[in-house]
Amino acid sequence: MRHAQLKAFHAVAVHGGFSRAAGALGLTQPAVSDHVRKLEEGYGVQLFTRAASGVALTEMGRKLFAIAERQFEAEAQAAELLARGRRLEEGQLTIGADAAVHILPALARFRVRHPKLAVRLVTGNSAQLLKRLEDFSIDIAVTAERPAEARFLARKLRSDRLVAVVQRSSQLARLKTIRFTELMKLPLILREDGSMTRHLLLTEAARRSLALSTTIEIESREAAREAAAQGLGLAIMSEGELTPDGRLAVLAIPDWTTEMEEWMTCLAARSSLNIIQSFFTLDVP
Repeated sequence: MRHAQLKAFHAVAVHGGFSRAAGALGLTQPAVSDHVRKLEEGYGVQLFTRAASGVALTEMGRKLFAIAERQFEAEAQAAELLARGRRLEEGQLTIGADAAVHILPALARFRVRHPKLAVRLVTGNSAQLLKRLEDFSIDIAVTAERPAEARFLARKLRSDRLVAVVQRSSQLARLKTIRFTELMKLPLILREDGSMTRHLLLTEAARRSLALSTTIEIESREAAREAAAQGLGLAIMSEGELTPDGRLAVLAIPDWTTEMEEWMTCLAARSSLNIIQSFFTLDVP
């Protein structure tokens, strides 16, 4: 059974005749008659009784009509759902960010522009988020790492200097600045493997042939900041990730010019999807 045959049968039943069905479908009457005839002959059934006064459904025809009604109603609902998705009135955008602070302003503008869309924001480090992007569990990743592979499309959001944060009551808080060499002699709070902050710190230490003194490894930026506030050591953070906290003091590192970049990334193969494109092309301050 072909879709065109069922559609022709349904139209004849709805409009009560082949001529009116042909007009509704934009076909010729012979074409509609041929579709219905082939449907009947293909299954060896009679769907209509034909008379000079018109056509009427047989018992088999009435049962098929009920099924066809449900199918075409489902098709209409599917078409409406897809149309709402095209108009960005339906759907969900899932964003993964290594630091929500970088994307919240854009997210607020997106919500104003598309209030009917559901938005989900998840967090993780750069490595975790790029893997989730490849697994299709998120649509857009905001990370400190720009993937080099051609299968990703990336847009730079910002660059910020790296600083050290320390408990405000510590004697180190009075310094205001600290040189990288001195930093390596102090207790440091390291992020987990996969963190770009950790990668940049260890890369710079290796470049200078310096060994870290004592470290404590803590997963997540928020936990590292809390550990610094509790006096467990110095945490390395991007200036763009700093939020007001009276328990912390910020120390500049004048001889370390490396900057932390933030990139908005999606899979190139999915970049043309309306919901991804609409966010990816937002103006971001």
